[in-house]
Amino acid sequence: MIPQAAPTPAYITTHDAIIYAMETYLEGIREGNSSIMRLAFHPAATFFGYYPGGVMEGSADALFDWIDKNGPAPDIQARYAGVEIIGKIALVRLELEGLSGTLAGTNVSMSDVFTLMQTDSGWKIMQKAFHWHM
Repeated sequence: MIPQAAPTPAYITTHDAIIYAMETYLEGIREGNSSIMRLAFHPAATFFGYYPGGVMEGSADALFDWIDKNGPAPDIQARYAGVEIIGKIALVRLELEGLSGTLAGTNVSMSDVFTLMQTDSGWKIMQKAFHWHM
């Protein structure tokens, strides 16, 4: 087995900045407040995904409206299933459990895949794809 090199300080700084953007997204879900979540998204961001009613798609504004209408989800648990950094872009896979609220109902699990891009104002979510587990 070939030993792997330790991550460089630059990689660690980049990884931490990506996780910061993702934690901002999660805080918006926990609080049911899109104004928190918006800080993590690029203004042109989009989302697509499967949920019990079919397919949801659109600009991030539709996601923000849903978050505000759903309300707080204080018991949500998130697990980072993968973070891949490719220069100025990144992929993040997030597994969520315990999503709740007015629209979500109770104890929803989701798998999310995000693409992020490094911008002048930090790492921003460009696209979110999700699968709502039933």
